[in-house]
Amino acid sequence: MRDLRKERKRHRERENKQFILNAAENVFAKKGFALATMDDIAEAAQFSKATLYRYFKSKQEMFMEIIVNAFDEAYKNSVKIQEKDINSSEKLRELIHYILGYYQRKKNLSRIFIMEQSAMKKLLKIDVSKQGWHSNHHPQVPQVLRKKMEEIFNVMVTIVEEGIRSGEFREMNPKEVCYILGALLRGFHFKGPIHEKELPLNQSTDLIHDFVLHGIIKTRK
Repeated sequence: MRDLRKERKRHRERENKQFILNAAENVFAKKGFALATMDDIAEAAQFSKATLYRYFKSKQEMFMEIIVNAFDEAYKNSVKIQEKDINSSEKLRELIHYILGYYQRKKNLSRIFIMEQSAMKKLLKIDVSKQGWHSNHHPQVPQVLRKKMEEIFNVMVTIVEEGIRSGEFREMNPKEVCYILGALLRGFHFKGPIHEKELPLNQSTDLIHDFVLHGIIKTRK
């Protein structure tokens, strides 16, 4: 016989934990990781600090879980795109659009990575100023994040491989293509001072998609 009380308790605990994480993400976004405190998060979540410590040992643990959840969300939605019954070029465009939009929605977390490199290096054991798509270049990346990074990268590789097999794309190294695509996507998100204006999401998507498919060489007649 099902123990409904235990089920309700587990459900309530999952809800409380997610509510705390949402509040923590908002606090980190407003104050930054270094300045945010457990007191700030408790106030934002409207829980006692003792309740927070029932679910998390520290703000570091909270931040790590927020990042892992972000990777999980990105991976699941990337797989949905990859499994659609459309051609590979359309999948690639949808994936580019999704990733750019996801960067925009998570821009506050990205800002923490950029502005608080010393804190992130200590927390994640990763030099974010040199971070790339493939984690083999960064052996200190925590295993859980390494796995999430590789899962998302592999979805992108699968889409390119499908396009090659179907004859839609030319023969090439799918992983090398995806390294380049990942760099383009990051470049559009982490813009430097030379880029004067923010391009609309659809325009950015079309620009990257067209460049990846056609490059800059003039077609010879």
